[in-house]
Amino acid sequence: MMGKRTLKLFRIACRDASGQTVLESMLCSIILIIMLVGLLQIFHLTVAKLLTDYSAFRTARSYCVGFRDYLQERSARVGAIGASGKIISPDNDAFTDPMAQFAAEELMIPEYISGTRWLEYEYWQGENQYDPAYYDSATPPRTSLSDNHSLNAQGSVVMNVTFSNYPFPFFDLFDKNRVIFEVDESTDVVGSSRMTNHASSYLVGGGEE
Repeated sequence: MMGKRTLKLFRIACRDASGQTVLESMLCSIILIIMLVGLLQIFHLTVAKLLTDYSAFRTARSYCVGFRDYLQERSARVGAIGASGKIISPDNDAFTDPMAQFAAEELMIPEYISGTRWLEYEYWQGENQYDPAYYDSATPPRTSLSDNHSLNAQGSVVMNVTFSNYPFPFFDLFDKNRVIFEVDESTDVVGSSRMTNHASSYLVGGGEE
């Protein structure tokens, strides 16, 4: 009799332990998913930062050799294409797959720089649209790209390229109104570069035209 009772208690204890193991596994999985989402978002922003730094370098170089403002703007945009979201002009649906788009971009980007065609990406002029299924904010963020420069007394130009209100796509999938992940309404990603202003040595306007 004691043996049966002991066996019954042992089975109950095993059942409870099994349920506890399942619960612990679920909690660990949730924690790992949250960590993965956070790491993906950090990687996303880090890449955007690296590309804006590169964009600032390209733009500063364009300024220092005397390119006009519209050419500097093109340099800023081209340097940041990798962090600029989807292509919207020409229509993204015109490409059958990402590799086809990449092959087309290799031809279109030089033409855009030379002024023979137009390109547009969703983060350049606030064209990004948030799917309402994933974002409930009354005012969806509009991301835009801008560049500005300043001159210092040492004859150098400091160029800044900025993505204003850069999106948080991974966080927004799980926290539509950013209650858990509290961030400012506008999160800017800024890249900077400083170069000697060579244009001041051989252009009348010092590169300001």
